[in-house]
Amino acid sequence: MGFFDVVNIYGLLCIIILAAPNIVYARTHNYDLSVIGNRSMLYIERVGKYCSMFLMAINLGILEEGFTAPIMKTFWIFATLALTALYTALWIFFFKRESKAVAYSLTVIAAVIFMLSGLLQVKTLLLTFGIVYLIGGLYVTSKFMSNR
Repeated sequence: MGFFDVVNIYGLLCIIILAAPNIVYARTHNYDLSVIGNRSMLYIERVGKYCSMFLMAINLGILEEGFTAPIMKTFWIFATLALTALYTALWIFFFKRESKAVAYSLTVIAAVIFMLSGLLQVKTLLLTFGIVYLIGGLYVTSKFMSNR
């Protein structure tokens, strides 16, 4: 089994692009984790996010079928590229003016990228963790943005 059988290069590039604004935001802003009343939801959000990111980049071979048709891979590349470009543009807007609507949009777009990847690549675990991230991410976003 070769390197490219285990690592999804397109998924890895997408994850790098998705993670970069989050890292910059975390470095430039202070988080007050006490605003989250239910700490387990914070952990659910983080487990969903990091497992989704890992599974987008790494092929485990567990509950995975891969693309069932060549057109699906092409569609996945273009759809993920478009959603990632939208995600990056929204982050730029969010850095200039923090808005609840943009914060929710960022969470939903990231979750859609994860779930779409899970659906098109027939990766059951990625789809599941994408849903987990969406649930936890919306809760955490609502708590953080209610204090702004």
